[in-house]
Formats: sequence, structure tokens, C-alpha cells
Amino acid sequence: MIDVMTASSPLLVAAVAIDIDGTLFVQMGAFLLVFVILNFVLIKPYLKTVEAREESVQGSSEEAGEMDAQAAVLTASYDEKLSKARREAQDVRESLRNQGLAEQDDILEEVREELGGKLAEERKVIEERVVAARAEIDERARALAEAMVQKVLPQG
Repeated sequence: MIDVMTASSPLLVAAVAIDIDGTLFVQMGAFLLVFVILNFVLIKPYLKTVEAREESVQGSSEEAGEMDAQAAVLTASYDEKLSKARREAQDVRESLRNQGLAEQDDILEEVREELGGKLAEERKVIEERVVAARAEIDERARALAEAMVQKVLPQG
């Protein structure tokens, strides 16, 4: 059967006829030398670059997570301070409103007292004028009555 194969394909005969001699060891040594050189020149630098990149990405991811946590804490703190400031502003507004209402009540009370006093004085003045006017009317009425009596009843 080998005869049939060798007759039809001379390459097949050459493939079967590999001998193990000194050149095999030289080729293996050359291969190992090239492999070691390529390992130092290409493979190790490439692996270091890939590892550094992975560490960088890992570090960046961790740093981004920490920054997100810090941002959440700062946002919560900001919201709390803003809420507190709004409450304080509302309290101040309410306090000022109450103070203003109290001052308004005080001023109104003073004005009422002042006007009450003036009103009493004016009523007293009006009452005095009414009394004076009645006295004058009574006097005129008497004078008029006397004049009428004198006209109706002549003295004689």
C-alpha cells in the first residue's frame, strides 16, 4: 500500500522520511530562543499594558463609585441644609408677621384711645354748644314771647 502512495505522490514519501538528527535540536533551540526573545520584547510588555489598563479601569470604576457615594452624601446634606434654611425663613417670616400684627394692634389701640378721648372732648364741646344754643333759644323765646305779649296786650 505504501508503494501505491509513493508512486502517486512523491511528497508523501518525503513526509514519511523525517529523520531525527542534530538539526532537530538546532531548530528547537532556535525556536526557544525566538520564543524567549519575543516573550521579553512583545508578550510581557503587551500583558503588562493589558494588566495596567485593567487596573486603571478597575481603579476608575472604584473611584467613580466613591464619587457617586460622595455626591449622594453631599446632595443629602445640601437638601437637609436647604430644608432647614426654608424652615428658618418661614419661622422668621411668621415671627415678623406676628410682630407686625402686634404693632398694628398697639397702634390701633393708641389711635382708638386718642380718638376716644378726642371724641369725648368733641361730644363735651358739642353738648356745651347745645346747652348754650338752648339757653340762647330760651332767651330769644322769652324775648319773643314778651314782644308778642306786648303787642297783643298793650300796656295801658
